[in-house]
Amino acid sequence: MSKSLGNVIDPRDVITGASLQRRQFPHGIPECGADALRMALCSYNVHGDDIRLDVGTVLSYRHFCNKIWNAIKFVLNALGTDFVPHHPEEMVPQRPMDRWVLSRLAQAVGEYGRRMEALEVHGAMAAVHHFWLRSFCDVYLVRWPPPI
Repeated sequence: MSKSLGNVIDPRDVITGASLQRRQFPHGIPECGADALRMALCSYNVHGDDIRLDVGTVLSYRHFCNKIWNAIKFVLNALGTDFVPHHPEEMVPQRPMDRWVLSRLAQAVGEYGRRMEALEVHGAMAAVHHFWLRSFCDVYLVRWPPPI
């Protein structure tokens, strides 16, 4: 972005929202939050000094952050207040769906680690995003909680 061209967006306007009346934002900039801005910046595959920040991308990560929040609230509510977690070493998933989601998680963790070692933050972000939306929320949570 160039200050001389007047196309600079203040990150605070993206975080808190702004009623800017520009051609690119006829209805202003919606409030996206700092987490969504961070995630959007991490998702870009940058090969230089410039990032073409798209407020639409930041807004989609705001929705993603909201999905994380809602999924966690759903799981905690379904588990109940008396839930006591077991040590991971003691857990042996019995249901095929539990084994499936853990295998998908292991794949995502592996991809995340490979991408971070290669300094490909955008790829690591994509691995997290894909697992959370496509495996955990869209498949696993739809069939959860398990019948007892």
